[in-house]
Amino acid sequence: MRNIYITALLFLATSAVAQVPRWNLHPKYDSIEMLGNGYYVVSNNGKFGMMNASEKEIVPLQYDKVSPFNSNAALLYKGGRFVGYMSDEGRVKEYAAGQYDAAEQPSFYDGYLLVSNINGYFFLRGSDDEIVGPFTGAMPFTEGYAIVKVPKNPKKVLGGDYTIQVLSAKSGKLVSLNLGEYDTDDIDFISSVSNGKSIIVLKKRFHEYDFTNNMLTPIHTDGNITNKKSRVVANERPVNVISGEDGFLVQFKMGQMTFDKLMRLTSITYAGQAKKDIGVPQVVKEEKKSPIQSKAFPGTDLLGLNYNGKEILSAQFEKVSLLWNNEALVMTGGKYGVVTVDPNHNCRFVLNDNMAIGFEHKTATTSVKVVCPPYMKPSLMTLNSEDENCHINIDTRKENSNVETSVLSYQCSMNIPDEIGLEKSSTNTKFALNYDGLKLTSKMLSFDTWYVNNYTVQILKHAIEGSALNMEILVNNSALGGKNFFRDVAVEAEDSVKCHITKITEEMYQARFYGWKDGTLRFSVDITEDGCPTLSYARSIAVSTGKKTSKATEETPVVAQAKIKRRARPAPKKEEKKMIFY
Repeated sequence: MRNIYITALLFLATSAVAQVPRWNLHPKYDSIEMLGNGYYVVSNNGKFGMMNASEKEIVPLQYDKVSPFNSNAALLYKGGRFVGYMSDEGRVKEYAAGQYDAAEQPSFYDGYLLVSNINGYFFLRGSDDEIVGPFTGAMPFTEGYAIVKVPKNPKKVLGGDYTIQVLSAKSGKLVSLNLGEYDTDDIDFISSVSNGKSIIVLKKRFHEYDFTNNMLTPIHTDGNITNKKSRVVANERPVNVISGEDGFLVQFKMGQMTFDKLMRLTSITYAGQAKKDIGVPQVVKEEKKSPIQSKAFPGTDLLGLNYNGKEILSAQFEKVSLLWNNEALVMTGGKYGVVTVDPNHNCRFVLNDNMAIGFEHKTATTSVKVVCPPYMKPSLMTLNSEDENCHINIDTRKENSNVETSVLSYQCSMNIPDEIGLEKSSTNTKFALNYDGLKLTSKMLSFDTWYVNNYTVQILKHAIEGSALNMEILVNNSALGGKNFFRDVAVEAEDSVKCHITKITEEMYQARFYGWKDGTLRFSVDITEDGCPTLSYARSIAVSTGKKTSKATEETPVVAQAKIKRRARPAPKKEEKKMIFY
């Protein structure tokens, strides 16, 4: 019976901690911008830089400001001056402070940044740091094209004569416009490209230029291109462009047009007609559904994390935001960090080497270990028991790492379950793993247990002396080299027979029965260890008056006769009422 059986349901003794959460960036930053490609713009104490997912500093935290990323690049500032730009993979191009003024454009568009200085306007191409220009004037790229003012005299870029032309983002070169009977010198006004089209005023007359087919079409208030009277005509030449907070306004004889800050057409209003809004194309970022979700817990303002609907991190974060792919931006202790989840690995708890536990006494000493991926450092792991019946001995901590796994193990002491029996049954206990400051969700382990019967009960002899039946009982414990752990031995007889038992040695007891009758005396020897269930051994002896001795009846083996006897807990004593006399 002392043999330990391997449980048939092996998986019950092993619990997986779902996917493995860990830090990409530890929580020590005032702000983090997640770029979604394994790089992060971070700030501390008002200085900005870039880190990668291994917490390696890609760009030093030395910039006062970093603009939002657009076209895979962001602008860098020091002392309020533009000093360069940074790609979303950490490549930095710097210029001397004041060499360019980036106020002309808040960010890259179509891979180009519009800048200016005392020598004119330029486009900085982020892909190869090429500089395109100088130009007398320019507007930012929209939909692959930029409107520029090309100087006629290279020596007089600013303040000299120019022609309005179009620069292609794809080629980095000027492209020709099909203006029909007009030429570029006839252009009084041209807008940025929106919805593939641009508004061009040629000799005071408004046209729509379609870049998809290079077609020039006159604009009419009534849509009738044969009606010369309905053509949209400018008030003056050159066209007066009025600047406002939201963009620009261009008036003409029969109404007005509005443009946004990138000079894209937003609305047209003809006299006597309602305003016609023009939808400006919006850059729609693909919404990526993350398998990570924040999780709220009743009774606390702290948040945890779920992965595919299952809890993986308990309540510990003040904020959870910017969930991206397998990453989440979290705040703890007032600082931001990035948690990532490894969907391809997990951590496993193993109790007693996946074997059932046979309890011989009140406690059983066994092992518990957690098996994790090799990149997890055992030195950063701690394992806690969340069951008062399981105690981990921290002095037995062992760490082991190889190319396949990282293992943390302890010896632990398990208290005997309350409802244990001689047959195997399922028992639960709970453990919690902390890794590198992250509190992983507690996991319940189920394993098989039973109470091992190590006792043998023998009736050595019995004799009738007067009104008493005297009996010698030998109780042995075969566990641990025969050492006895029992604390109480009792004898209970049937049919109102009373019994008094006396301990002679640790193994020998004398029982005296009173009130017995001729026939068969039935009784049980009950053995109870401290904190354990009672083992009851049934016995019967044929006795009769006048006989000095009698033999015990033949019985089945002792082990088969042992039964668990559940004793009801004693009811609490009622407090006696006291009479007080004065």
